[in-house]
Amino acid sequence: MTSVHESPQQEDQVLLLDSVPHPAADAAEPFIVASDRRVILAYPIAESDFERFGPFDPDDDPFCAVLFPDTQFHRLGPPGDGDLEIHPLASQGLAAFAAQEVINCSLVDELAAVSLPELAKRHFVITFLESTFECIASDYTLVGVYGAAEIASREAFALVR
Repeated sequence: MTSVHESPQQEDQVLLLDSVPHPAADAAEPFIVASDRRVILAYPIAESDFERFGPFDPDDDPFCAVLFPDTQFHRLGPPGDGDLEIHPLASQGLAAFAAQEVINCSLVDELAAVSLPELAKRHFVITFLESTFECIASDYTLVGVYGAAEIASREAFALVR
């Protein structure tokens, strides 16, 4: 029997996404706002990305919001940075504190076999200190980078309506 992330026909390949900020290693927890087919993930961004996505005020705690449309599957939970090696994609290069896409994804193929295959074809993984976010969606869009979690939260709720 084939596991969720393994397939004898193909090999999952993990690629970094440069168009969204890296998650912060030592900041607040990420959060999800979701409707039936739209998921927005908001998380604190790494200080190394402040210049690229800023400018920010010194008292800001920058958060970004990333929209995943036509989502068929999403989850936020273990493993985190301390035990990322147990993730099925760890051997394929899954990195800590990074936004990534899985190419040649066996999970996408498995979901396509039991749902509408034209809806979602891409697997995204974003890793955090205490958790990992995964989703199968048609695309992703960085909808904004904000000075605080409260602003990111308000924008995320507005986008799922």
